[in-house]
Amino acid sequence: MSFDDAAREPDQMFNLNQDPTGELEYPTKIARFSNVYHLSIHFPKNFGAETTKIFYIGLKGEWTEAHRHEVTICNYEASANPADHKLEQITPQTHFIS
Repeated sequence: MSFDDAAREPDQMFNLNQDPTGELEYPTKIARFSNVYHLSIHFPKNFGAETTKIFYIGLKGEWTEAHRHEVTICNYEASANPADHKLEQITPQTHFIS
């Protein structure tokens, strides 16, 4: 999967500036990144070089332990009963959902 395949817009985009001293900081939208478990970063362009080299990406924030809630209420079907799962959208001859 590539970023072109994603159906969503990015949560935030940055216009990067050349930073030979590594001192620039880019503020993020805090509300968008308050509960991040996975972060993907895409660099579609560079500053005219043939290759892109990234030496350091630093992230600031507060770490909080992930709270995983186990399943508390669920229905379990040991063997499916087709009579319980009738669908009007299925054409019996072709078995395609319309």
